[in-house]
Amino acid sequence: MSREEAWSANEIEVTVSGFFTTHHRLEAPTGTMGEITMSGSGRKASFLGADGRELALRQPKWWRNVYEVWEGDAELGAAWPQGFFSRQIVVEYGGRRYTLKPAGFWSRGWHLVDEVGNGLFEIKTRGLRRGARLGILAEIDIALLVFAYYLVHMRWQSEAAAAAASAY
Repeated sequence: MSREEAWSANEIEVTVSGFFTTHHRLEAPTGTMGEITMSGSGRKASFLGADGRELALRQPKWWRNVYEVWEGDAELGAAWPQGFFSRQIVVEYGGRRYTLKPAGFWSRGWHLVDEVGNGLFEIKTRGLRRGARLGILAEIDIALLVFAYYLVHMRWQSEAAAAAASAY
């Protein structure tokens, strides 16, 4: 699979292993697509695709909710919250703007939509098990899919931390 090709499998299962540093394996019906390794803080992650493609995902400054995806020395995209009170995340990738939207107020699912509102894929939790299911709705670049999953995972982590803090 070349770097320009996109995944077109209907569903990708993400299984998570590890405790502090976690490994997120992306499995499609055709086999393993790659693995995202996230540091304990989540500020840095890396993706190694089955084809050898390597991506770096990071939050450059811990006090800002801005995230980046890099391939080698080239920045492929960036993302940030849409607004202070909004749960939506703006994603700029490949000269285009996308939006990660929550599936609903109480739902932990997310949808990535393009500039005109067409859905590209959805992310759903696996219930009580760690990981997620990625439903592919349209052709999508590998790096964009990995970046969007990373962003949603970071959001899930911050929501879990906020819930734990409010319990005390």
